[in-house]
Amino acid sequence: MLELLQKEFEERRAYYRSQHRTVGCKVTHMIGIPLMVMSIPTLLFNRKMALQMQAGGLALQFIGHYVFEHNKPVLLETRDPLVLIAALQFCGEQWWLVLQGKGLEESCEEAEISV
Repeated sequence: MLELLQKEFEERRAYYRSQHRTVGCKVTHMIGIPLMVMSIPTLLFNRKMALQMQAGGLALQFIGHYVFEHNKPVLLETRDPLVLIAALQFCGEQWWLVLQGKGLEESCEEAEISV
């Protein structure tokens, strides 16, 4: 069962990466995804700010896809929770590349990401 779930996740992750190739899209996601994630705990303290963070994060996602990538956001195509996890992992991998001083042009496989 676990192997099947891993295989499914790897497929979703590969598809997610294939839809996020340009540097502009990667940068907008590197800012937008953390904004959206941080809006969740912010909701407990400041509802208005949390909604603004969520809206800003979504706006960045759309800019990344429609301006830079010229495709639809993956989350509009599928409501699969594995894609959400792939998005979080992708964002973390991109930040890891930046923190290592590597360019965002490199794919995650080429950069041999290991934590």
